[in-house]
Amino acid sequence: MKDKDNLNLKIVVNSTLSNSEYLEFENLIQSNINNIYSIPKGSNNNLLIEFRNSNYAIFKPKLGERPLSDFPIGSLYKREFASYLFSILLGWPNIPPTTIVEIDKIGLGSLQKIISNKNVNYFDISKDNQEEFLRFAVFDYLTNNADRKAGHCILDESNKIWSIDHGVTFHETFKLRTIMFDIWENNISDKLINEVKIAKVKLSQQKNKKLFSKLISEIEINATISRMNEFLTSKSLPIINQYENIPWPLI
Repeated sequence: MKDKDNLNLKIVVNSTLSNSEYLEFENLIQSNINNIYSIPKGSNNNLLIEFRNSNYAIFKPKLGERPLSDFPIGSLYKREFASYLFSILLGWPNIPPTTIVEIDKIGLGSLQKIISNKNVNYFDISKDNQEEFLRFAVFDYLTNNADRKAGHCILDESNKIWSIDHGVTFHETFKLRTIMFDIWENNISDKLINEVKIAKVKLSQQKNKKLFSKLISEIEINATISRMNEFLTSKSLPIINQYENIPWPLI
């Protein structure tokens, strides 16, 4: 699509949760769309949005989602945004600023800032970043991430680690799949436990529950709180099976 199409973009879910990175991203995407490119890689139809201010973002349209037997049709883009908001509650992991927008002629979907990365994955950088990846692991358990591949952990040009691709999260039934078996049983620090405790209080607040209810079901919200309670009680991650709880492909 070319700029002559004059496609308009509008944010359709106003967040009560934000940080400076999100506010900056929100400002950047106010620019007109210059071009849209199809990204052939991936199981869903993802689009690269080029704005006239030379910024880029990944758009994952609702209409481009491949139907899954265990997740409601047309819900993955909402889960991308819910995962980002949950990371703000926790303070980690680093997820690129994400929002939900509607684009003329294309429809609703999640929009996420592009992170320039060094083309490495979890297996390349895990040895020297176990403490940070333990936070990823806790996040994945609490959000019930069913697809933590190695390629969903990226390193930017300033050596900051980012987490991407969170469309299959928050299911009420345990569906976790991860490649992080090497750090899964590491000891959990008191600091990390306290951060989860604070996040649980925030998630239980009416204004935040109302926000998440626009993205995931009440059953899924309550299941998330239950996982947080279980984590705070056990102070550990649950036992997982490398034959059942592993994604494919690994990267």
